Amino acid sequence: MPHYRHEVYWQTTEAAEPQDALTGDVDCDVAIVGAGFTGMWTAYGLKKARPDLDIHLLDADLAGGAASGTADGFVTPTLGKDLDQLIRVYGEQAAAKASATVGRSILEIGRFCRREKVDAEYEANDYLMVALNDGQLARLEHDRKLALRLGSETKIMDAAEAREYVDSPQIRGAVRVGGALVNPFKLARGLARTLRGMGVTIHERSPVLRVDQTGTAGGPHTVVTAAGQVRAPQVVLATSASQYTFPEFRRTVLPMWSYVLISEPLTEEQLGRVHWPGREGIVEAKTFLHCARFTADNRLMWAGGRAYYYPRSPFDRAHHDNEAIYRELTGSFGRFFPAWRDDVRFSFAYGGVIDITRDMMPHFGTLRPGLHYGYGYCGNGIAATHTGGRILRDLVLGESTDYSTLALVDAPRPTFPPEPISFAGYQVLSRVYEWKDKRP
Repeated sequence: MPHYRHEVYWQTTEAAEPQDALTGDVDCDVAIVGAGFTGMWTAYGLKKARPDLDIHLLDADLAGGAASGTADGFVTPTLGKDLDQLIRVYGEQAAAKASATVGRSILEIGRFCRREKVDAEYEANDYLMVALNDGQLARLEHDRKLALRLGSETKIMDAAEAREYVDSPQIRGAVRVGGALVNPFKLARGLARTLRGMGVTIHERSPVLRVDQTGTAGGPHTVVTAAGQVRAPQVVLATSASQYTFPEFRRTVLPMWSYVLISEPLTEEQLGRVHWPGREGIVEAKTFLHCARFTADNRLMWAGGRAYYYPRSPFDRAHHDNEAIYRELTGSFGRFFPAWRDDVRFSFAYGGVIDITRDMMPHFGTLRPGLHYGYGYCGNGIAATHTGGRILRDLVLGESTDYSTLALVDAPRPTFPPEPISFAGYQVLSRVYEWKDKRP
């Protein structure tokens, strides 16, 4: 049985120690719960717009150390699960506007890295959506027609054309999509350093117990931790899957686990076995997809497959250790890349918690005056969180802009049924999606 390190690879690429845990009481202009991408991009946008604002972020552990620093590092224009769902929920015009906005965020993240001198290993090399069977080819064609209706023309490559990009015998077709790759932990830590340099206070190792409203409706809010509290007229809840722990979101988001394998660095001889000159990311055209990419030091990442829901212990780190899942991932990797099947050694194996909503869409808005939220990226959040930060910036400032008027803002938030119905329903829905992904 392989010996894996059940720790997040990205978080071994840069040393980080928690700083400035909250002790005592603080008054400020804006308190942000969650120092992941959403919370930090919100703070960055606010500080750029209003340098005088006193902003405090609170995180249960390390800034960028949860979902943001565990992500696979694909910076894509995807909102929620896919374009089809976006159009189904919001209609073509609103979907086109939202997609274009997230597409701009891909470029703006790259500009941020250059401007702030953040070495996040940003590679603007697009990604390939690949089809492995008739059902996935049909999905590519369906998505091509949807994109055309929204004003974007795409070409489906046949197997021979696609294998000029990535030579896997399983590929039967592909679409090239604009995007980038990044080291998510280095991006998050660079963003945290930038914020501190701008005068933003980040309290790490400061888990929030609750958010109270003081006085009458419309009064300030108090963010309560075990060691102190932060009082602010404006509060943002941006905790990804941990929104599940707040009563207001208990049934609007489910924390699910997605799994990853990361190899040792490949030798020149190993790299030469598979034609993959552009180092594009690869994403399978299905709901429970597999994806692959290189890291900056030429490790291979192979991730995805079915997402797992553990209703009794959704955040238990023991879920990292699941040999059956890693065996499935190793098997699917060997089928996709038979030239690497026998001697590419995976040294990192771990899971990460993603925030799944019932409509597979992210949600932003205001619960009550002064209390705002953003969550629900469904595993596609790096670019969307940047857009989300712009949305939440404008909600905090009370401004009506192209961001704060997107269809994602204050939209209905469909709820999951109570347990154990949610768990049983998820099992059924998973099999339905698997069946749909295989049929032409």
